[in-house]
Amino acid sequence: KLQVVYCILLFYFIYHSMNDKSENDESTVLKFVQDFFISYDKNRHILHTLFPEDGTFIVLGNRMSGHSAIQQAMLTMATTIHQLFSIDITSLDMQLPEKVSMYQVLCAGDVEFGSDEQIHGFTATLLVYFLRPNVLNVVSFNERCQWPKLS
Repeated sequence: KLQVVYCILLFYFIYHSMNDKSENDESTVLKFVQDFFISYDKNRHILHTLFPEDGTFIVLGNRMSGHSAIQQAMLTMATTIHQLFSIDITSLDMQLPEKVSMYQVLCAGDVEFGSDEQIHGFTATLLVYFLRPNVLNVVSFNERCQWPKLS
């Protein structure tokens, strides 16, 4: 029960990095993305809290925008088990208000869906930004999967 409470507190509304302040932004983004996929697989009922109200979540071509749509999709999707093989982080040099730091994150790996027991390759793109030092939010998430050939 303590672990569940900790997890909910950790991801309630926004992700708060517990990393040392001297750690660079890309290391914080890397840890955030790793934790994002762990939550996607194990605590998806709170994943919508990492998105702003106008955030976008796209899985297999199905687009959801906003907290309630993302949460509804999360509760109805098949369970997943992701294994990340690659995470590529690129800083986006954009003129955003209040000097917000934004990053594009490209991920690749394998995923299993529900009781399918087949492993599918996947790619995912996240657009994340720092609300303030060590506090990240997801603007958009887009995941695509490779399916076996149809006969």
